[in-house]
Amino acid sequence: MNRLSRYQTITLSLLVLAIIGFATQVTSWWWMLWTSLLALHAFRKQLLWRVRNRLLLTFFLFGVVPIFLIGVMLVFSGIPFLGQIAAERAEVDLEVRTATLAAVAQSLSSATARSVPTESLDALRQRVPQISIITRAGGATKVEPMDAVIQAAPAQLKTEFQGLMQLDGKYYLAARAHDPSSIADVLVYVPFDDETRTQLGRGIVEIAAVLGGNEDVSQHVGPDGSSVSVNKSKRPRVFLEVDDAPDGSFEIKRLPQAKGFWDVPIAGILSRTIELADGAVRSSAIVVLSRPSLLLASFAGSQIFSVTMILLAIAGGLLLVVELVSLVLSLWHTRTITRSVHDLYQGTLKVADGDFAYQIPVRGHHQLSDLASSFNGMTAKIQQLIGEVKKKEKLEAELEIARQVQSRLFPRTIPELRTLEMWGTCIPGRFISGDYYDFVKLDDRYTAIALGDVSGKGVSAALLMASIQASLHAQLGFSRTAHAPILSTATLMALIGQQLYESTPAEKYATFFCSVYDDEAGILRYTNAGHLKPILVREGKWSALEGDGMVVGLMPNVTYEQQEIQLLPGDLVAIFSDGIPEAENAEAQEYGESRLAELLVKNATEPLDEIVKTVTDSVDAWAHDPAARDDTTIVVIRRR
Repeated sequence: MNRLSRYQTITLSLLVLAIIGFATQVTSWWWMLWTSLLALHAFRKQLLWRVRNRLLLTFFLFGVVPIFLIGVMLVFSGIPFLGQIAAERAEVDLEVRTATLAAVAQSLSSATARSVPTESLDALRQRVPQISIITRAGGATKVEPMDAVIQAAPAQLKTEFQGLMQLDGKYYLAARAHDPSSIADVLVYVPFDDETRTQLGRGIVEIAAVLGGNEDVSQHVGPDGSSVSVNKSKRPRVFLEVDDAPDGSFEIKRLPQAKGFWDVPIAGILSRTIELADGAVRSSAIVVLSRPSLLLASFAGSQIFSVTMILLAIAGGLLLVVELVSLVLSLWHTRTITRSVHDLYQGTLKVADGDFAYQIPVRGHHQLSDLASSFNGMTAKIQQLIGEVKKKEKLEAELEIARQVQSRLFPRTIPELRTLEMWGTCIPGRFISGDYYDFVKLDDRYTAIALGDVSGKGVSAALLMASIQASLHAQLGFSRTAHAPILSTATLMALIGQQLYESTPAEKYATFFCSVYDDEAGILRYTNAGHLKPILVREGKWSALEGDGMVVGLMPNVTYEQQEIQLLPGDLVAIFSDGIPEAENAEAQEYGESRLAELLVKNATEPLDEIVKTVTDSVDAWAHDPAARDDTTIVVIRRR
């Protein structure tokens, strides 16, 4: 095992301390969770290096996490749902009690006797504790019992009212009935106090408070599980059995203790309208509290609940079986994948050690087994490729020798002339070049300046270029006599062209520009054999040298013409191959002779080596695909 880093050692120590503290109840669960996440971060590379661990993590993220999130969603959606059930349970009890009061009021308003016998009133109070009755008939009002809180029905109260009523800051459940035939008016009510709310809840729900109306209510369970906080946009106007708590906290007083951590308090909101003493109607919210155990127990006795639980148990068992089968299949497929990956890993180690004969086992018929077969086939071909690489290395070594030999064919020194500066360069498009340039000093007065471009690229073009270079030097050496120190460039091109035609295949040819400079007269005599016209820069303007002819080596017995030009001091002549103007950018646009000419005009007074470098750098920046470029050759001369 590799040594642990300082960060890993610290996080591992913190995790051990957190586990010990959690076991001894010294630290809380969130501290253990934080240290666990920190340790996972510290050891993530070691834990996730194996493919098996990565697959298990993937199964966890795709399988366990969604189930956990669904459970959390069910819990958080179940709390409001149970709160609504609690509110509906309280509403049913409230409606039953209100309907009972309405029935009593209606019965008394239509009765002949306008007072309730004492024995009937006692029986009624046993069924509806704290009930009070106000009867008004024939201008007389009777209150039973005589010490009731309300001595007269509010004048603005509706004659057929039943529901919640507020009077002098207190709430009442009331019902009012009026009989037009007997002109009797009866108001029956009970205080909406702690005793009444206890009877309405029946031990299942608890009515905690009546809020003034339009509050933004949301549930938050207290830290000890014995209270519920209600967040409001406005402070409630009235609290029942609560000491006007400004934070909206309602204590559970009458419900049983929780049966477990899951048996948290649940708050429900029951919307009601309240009749005020002045006849106005106000919306209100009644806070109802309960616990999940009480709400579920209230349904447990029903047959529908029993059948539902049986169906849920069967469905849960089937889901558990499916989950177990899925787990076994997942582990089997994981083993298949990880074993194949391990075989491939071992195979790569063998190949890295140079054992190309090693064959990894092929297991099963799947994509990974096909990959194993491909690996075995690959190792068999590697040896063949190694042989080819060795051949290629040998060929590259021979090409390097050829490049060194070819570099010696180019002028290694530039002749010093009294009235002319010269400079040239050749950049091969591939390893070796098919272009050729040369400076040959014939005597103290005459110097030959030549540039040729052989058709094609690579080795064949380089060999043909070497043949042309040898032929040019031979003709220049044999043609000089005492009476004729220099051969005509037209005759020279005719001789070289005929020799090239006779010694090369028909498809091989070359373009050539051959010139001889007279250092005493400043005259450049030249012959252009199918080559690009050189550019002359004179007094800030440029032009192309006149003259053109057939390429050399393509046809026999070709005649050429000799041209001449008087060079003036400061004149610059650039001779170049097609690798410069035909270089293309990303939009397939050629560099062009006009762009080259403008660059030469701009830099005509600079040193010749700087001019050549500026041109080649500009072409390099312009060219999009250097691998597809042709040989780049340029020669510049300038009259002193």
